[in-house]
Amino acid sequence: MTKAQNRLIILLFWIISPLLQAEDSALESIKVQFKWQHQFQFAGYYAAKEKGFYQEAGLDVSFLEARPGVDPVESVLNGQAQFGVGTSELLLHRYHGKPVVVLGVIFQHSPLSLITLKHQGLDNIHQLGGRKLMIEPSSAELFAYLQQEGFTPKAYDIVEHSANINDLISGKVDAMSVYMTDEPFLLQQRGIEFNSFTPRMSAIDFYGDNFFTLESQIEQNPERVDAFYQATIKGWRYAMQHPHEIIQLIHETYSQRHSIAHLQFEAQVMQELMRPMLIEPGYMNIGRWQHIAQTYHSLGLLPEKVDVAEMLYFPNDQKALAKLHRQLLMALFGIILLSGLSLFIWRHHKRTLANKERLDTIFMNAPLGMIVIDQDFSVRQWNSRASQIFNLNSEEAFGQNLIELIVPEHQQATVEQNLNSVFEQNMIVRAENNNLKKGHDDILCEWLNAPFKDQSLKSTHIICMVRDITQQKQMENQLRHAAHYDNLTSLPNRALTLELLKTALSNSQRHKTKVAVLFIDLNDFKPINDSLGHQIGDLLLQKIAHRLTKSLRTNDHVGRLAGDEFIVILQDIHNLSEAKKVADNLKSLIHQPCEMDGYTLRVHASIGISLAPDDSLNLDKLIQLADQSMYEDKQSIKR
Repeated sequence: MTKAQNRLIILLFWIISPLLQAEDSALESIKVQFKWQHQFQFAGYYAAKEKGFYQEAGLDVSFLEARPGVDPVESVLNGQAQFGVGTSELLLHRYHGKPVVVLGVIFQHSPLSLITLKHQGLDNIHQLGGRKLMIEPSSAELFAYLQQEGFTPKAYDIVEHSANINDLISGKVDAMSVYMTDEPFLLQQRGIEFNSFTPRMSAIDFYGDNFFTLESQIEQNPERVDAFYQATIKGWRYAMQHPHEIIQLIHETYSQRHSIAHLQFEAQVMQELMRPMLIEPGYMNIGRWQHIAQTYHSLGLLPEKVDVAEMLYFPNDQKALAKLHRQLLMALFGIILLSGLSLFIWRHHKRTLANKERLDTIFMNAPLGMIVIDQDFSVRQWNSRASQIFNLNSEEAFGQNLIELIVPEHQQATVEQNLNSVFEQNMIVRAENNNLKKGHDDILCEWLNAPFKDQSLKSTHIICMVRDITQQKQMENQLRHAAHYDNLTSLPNRALTLELLKTALSNSQRHKTKVAVLFIDLNDFKPINDSLGHQIGDLLLQKIAHRLTKSLRTNDHVGRLAGDEFIVILQDIHNLSEAKKVADNLKSLIHQPCEMDGYTLRVHASIGISLAPDDSLNLDKLIQLADQSMYEDKQSIKR
């Protein structure tokens, strides 16, 4: 390349560079104040940013996490952010003169709930009288719920919310307000059963996670507000259609405070609260807001009549359209009243046909797969949802034997027996079984098969209601695994290890055998972890865990307590000498060199032993004795 060409390239870069910078600077920088820390609760905003929807709208958006004591409304009012995410108490702020405007609603139903632990026996809302309740700020729907159930403010003791579920577990409080998308996962992970009391049980149904701005933003920057609104809705639509992608994005880019399993739990619960397949994200109804205002009025927080329409944002002048819609409905109602008498006779004659059409419409558009079969198991009706579940249209299914069409051959006899029992015993039969989906792997479905009677009250057909529970079961299995197995080594965690030991002790008493508990501690692990890093330390723990698993009999168990501590449970052991031989073998096995990432590493192990029933039959005592024995073994090595 000549010097002249080099000069030309430099000149072009000098000319183009400011243009590129000007294009970047054309994006308007705005901030969004969240109501809590990064998690799937805000998935739509992350999707809008990472998929470029905000950028396409000319916006450079950044997010502000909230902490306890941070009020999103105050953050927007004082200019720290232009947009925020808040609760339905935005209605109260508006009434008290704060110029907030709700742009859209994310949760059609509030995730806020009051929970108690099942083992406490508080399984009825009326048992909370005189109890300690930990209820977070901005929880008016919970107080309205309690009032609706007959409680006065003096009937219970309110404790300041700590945002720590351990306060409920430890018994510091009797009930705690939680987000059903969040804290219940922590309880399920620990195997703790709980009761949930939601305001919807008393017909109090608030919106949740409403995104908002100020009147001044709409007046001064209407294009920017509309751009933010449209991009946000697009982001939420994408996030709920691609939850696994956004879960990975959140975990890798925004926060690892929640595990992948925890984020998956959030996404699953939010599907129920948002209903994205039925309701467009952002949709809100003036009537629902009026219901919320009436609830606040019952608490003495608002006057009886409040115009909620002034605080709601409808793009493309939908507020005027909504007013016109109400006027048209009133006019239509008047026409119906005037025409009712003349239509009565006609409707009487057409009623049968209308009912049939209505039932057909409900059947075809039901959210469950619905199939009608005759006594030969031949398909007579097949709705749209069934077509989606099995990837078969109604023409392909009609007249086919349902069992042969969608049931794997090895399960056909069982399914046929279930369906025959519906006919013969005139009973509803529920079942779960694998099914065939055209062009896909097998799916797991839940079935509810009910008899359909003719005028002679004889069952001539079966209505089969079906839903695909493949993903639900996979998530349940993942949650179950996360609750019982160590995430790093895949060994049973402390909770499951103690259960396995409890079972082993029970079996030993029944069969008059012995159980040995081996408490293992790696002596040289900490220096390796500190000098080479946690990644190498984790690989080493995984290698040791694999060796321990492979070395034991099928009826023995190994679990990870914490850090570099493991427990081995030897069942049907004859004496202490036999247990010591196993311990010596494990020491030799652990001390073998481990090759990883170019390092050759060796660790020693100290192992303590306790024997049941010789030493004790108490689970905690056995572990304590094994721990003491391990410590003595460690001291002998140092000497």
